[in-house]
Amino acid sequence: MHIPDGFLDPKLVALSDVAAIGLIGLAARKVERKLSPERIPLMGMLGALVFAAQLLTFPVVGGTSAHLVGAVLLAVLLGPFSGFLLMAAVLLLEALLFQHGGILAFGANLLNMGFIGAFGGYFLYRAGGSTPLSAGLSALLTVVISAVLCALELSISGVVSIKTALPAMALAHLITGAIEGIVTFSLLSFLVREAPEITGGERI
Repeated sequence: MHIPDGFLDPKLVALSDVAAIGLIGLAARKVERKLSPERIPLMGMLGALVFAAQLLTFPVVGGTSAHLVGAVLLAVLLGPFSGFLLMAAVLLLEALLFQHGGILAFGANLLNMGFIGAFGGYFLYRAGGSTPLSAGLSALLTVVISAVLCALELSISGVVSIKTALPAMALAHLITGAIEGIVTFSLLSFLVREAPEITGGERI
């Protein structure tokens, strides 16, 4: 789902980068004010887990790729603002170190995966009853929604037609979303039983 540089319309790039930077600033201020120091190691561990999971990819269409995202897991365990910040760090490192997603396209990638996954996923998780099952379903839905947005952005930018991009992206990410949903459900179910201090910790 990572979009490389040169694939998006410059206006779309500018708008998404400005929006992403603004959201990062908002999230950083909120997390800085409220985060307990004892939660920092957990953030680092979960960030590393998501970073590794996102590197396992396969190509789809228009220069994009399908892969696990992990934003819902981060948001459920840490809160949407913390999850969004970690997604920003993960996506930036991937772009800088592995050219996995473009630097200029960072804003679009962060909004597609980080904002939809962390904030949208957390809303769906809470609306569904705040259970491991609702988290798994939220993970599936947000992956597909993010893929559809990515397809729309590519088609608006003239890279590929919507008739080609939408079904290809939606189908590929329906499969990866189902896998992510199962992983999210299974991991949270395990943590609820074996490490309730993690699942019951503060969320920002």
